[in-house]
Amino acid sequence: MRFKVVPAILLVKDIHVLEEVIMRKAALRAVLGLTAVAGIAVSSGVAFAAPAINWESGLTFYGDNFRTPVANFPNPDGGCHPFPADADALVGWSNVENVIAYRTDDCSGYPIALGTLRTFRPGEYASFTAF
Repeated sequence: MRFKVVPAILLVKDIHVLEEVIMRKAALRAVLGLTAVAGIAVSSGVAFAAPAINWESGLTFYGDNFRTPVANFPNPDGGCHPFPADADALVGWSNVENVIAYRTDDCSGYPIALGTLRTFRPGEYASFTAF
């Protein structure tokens, strides 16, 4: 098998086209890099701006048998609150003495003392007070 040798001749106009392509690629890479850095900076700023919830203070309701935090009341005030419908457990941390549950929406009717560490069926209670 014989190979045919073809001399490579680049014309001046071809060199300018190649330079232009190289410059466009470099500019595109720079823009993409800056966009990525800006995206990271914006997403990081949003992540740090969100308030952190301390699930281990106040009264915390959990789902999935203490595996998933559902709602947190950092300073229980004895007021009537809706009971989280998807919760199946609760923990009253250091500043909670008792949780009283009701089967009505307005904390009326027969009160059920749940204490500070309890499991129950989701949707069993409609409202609660805690102090």
